[in-house]
Amino acid sequence: MGARVTGRISPLLVTSRAVLLGTLATALTAAPALADEGHDHGASAAAGLDPTTLLWALLSLGGLLAALVGVRAAVASRMTSAAATGERPIGYLAAIRQFSRNAKLFLSYSLMAELGTGIWSVLFNLYLLRAGYPISFIGTFWLVNMLCHGISALPAGVIADRYGRRRAFFIATGVSLAAQGSLLFTVDPTMILVLAGVAGFGEAFHGVTGAPFMMENSEPRERPHLFSLNSSFLQGSRFVGSFTGGLLPLAWAGLVGIPPVTPEAARWALVTGLPLTAIALVPLAFMRTAEVEEPASLKEIVLLRNVVNLGIIARFTALSLMVGTGFGLTVRFFNVFFEQVHSATDSQIGTILGFAAIAGAASILVAPVLAQQFGKAKSIFVTQSLSVPFLLALAVVPSMQLITVIFLARGAIYSIAQPLRTQLSMEFITSRERGTAAGFTHAAFDMGGGVGAGVAGFLIGDTGFLINFTAAAVLIAVPAYLYYAFFAPLEARARAQAPVTEGRTPATPEPRMATASAGRAGEAN
Repeated sequence: MGARVTGRISPLLVTSRAVLLGTLATALTAAPALADEGHDHGASAAAGLDPTTLLWALLSLGGLLAALVGVRAAVASRMTSAAATGERPIGYLAAIRQFSRNAKLFLSYSLMAELGTGIWSVLFNLYLLRAGYPISFIGTFWLVNMLCHGISALPAGVIADRYGRRRAFFIATGVSLAAQGSLLFTVDPTMILVLAGVAGFGEAFHGVTGAPFMMENSEPRERPHLFSLNSSFLQGSRFVGSFTGGLLPLAWAGLVGIPPVTPEAARWALVTGLPLTAIALVPLAFMRTAEVEEPASLKEIVLLRNVVNLGIIARFTALSLMVGTGFGLTVRFFNVFFEQVHSATDSQIGTILGFAAIAGAASILVAPVLAQQFGKAKSIFVTQSLSVPFLLALAVVPSMQLITVIFLARGAIYSIAQPLRTQLSMEFITSRERGTAAGFTHAAFDMGGGVGAGVAGFLIGDTGFLINFTAAAVLIAVPAYLYYAFFAPLEARARAQAPVTEGRTPATPEPRMATASAGRAGEAN
């Protein structure tokens, strides 16, 4: 078994090179446009959608898609020979047909869930800057928001385990929308931070209920596709939201009769995103409660007596802490990075962030193929590691056009690992502890992200983005290796124990059947 696992690293590295070559080809194809770099990126946001940025984004996306096609073809050729031995993977269409009604409704929710979030990702930091708040205050805002999110994640997991996931979604969204709407109409810094914490509390329920829900509404062989489609649909809706967010200040400026770079234009654009988030909940109203293992009592959950795989959950929690800190150092400030370092307009930022989301949505669709052939832990290791050079390049490359290519490439490569990390965190635990486990991992991610954002807010004003991006690169690379070191042996053991039937892929056994061995293996390693 050891030879079999090791022997599959080389083909995965080959597919990784395909991504790098595709990105390089994109940059070379678009290189002549570098001569036009002297145009004024700092012109008014009223200039509308910038055709140069749009062209570069389209060229970058085309190159990345070509690379992804090459990756899928390379892996598919390996899987064709494996099919003769009974390891035949299922495709997306077959997987979708097998999804439960609840799973399909949840995917419908995912298609709309990030519309409002995409608008906020483009404009909210810029709104605070235009309202006169310094970057350090933005860092403090996200520090409070993510810390409250993290502190609330574990109680949210307990509540979701005990009282149901769908109810948690509705409660969470209502609280978040009320807080977000309120903070847009106050200028008191203290009140803004208080509402940031309230919004973080509501958002905590989203993170800790989605993954357990998907586990409960799918079979093992369907899960790579369900988790990947969910992540891809979220990214797709974020693309629409981000792209729209870059243009909304112009629309509101014309409608209300104010300059597009004022805080008022950004505020009303942000208000537009709130009802979009509420509308996304409609599919969830039609879901039926899935039959799952009898939940533990509230006392058992509070005292963690429902947790039987503590070693595994502790490792995922530590890895989430590192990845979350890297997130806080960088992702929360990408819009500020483009505006302050490259003098990008709202429409340019919306275009770049939007196309990065669609690049991520496309690349995520490769995740199940990689997981089926090479395993989730190994795929996380390679793709997450490959994103690090692109992150470092963002801090030192001066060209706006080349930055667009690098940013899309980083997002696409890194996104492949996201659904794999989520699924892996649910793989070796029982249904009774999934909400609790999700609470721990999300608490760690958000508390790390809050600290990272708070530190970044102070560092950016003094030193720029290089220190932040370098520290984040380390916090991405180290967990990438640890995911492989910790969980590749568990995956290999589970695959060896799973029965192989004609036309089916060997899958990780249901957690309740593999609890004892998985728990002992987690402690032993």
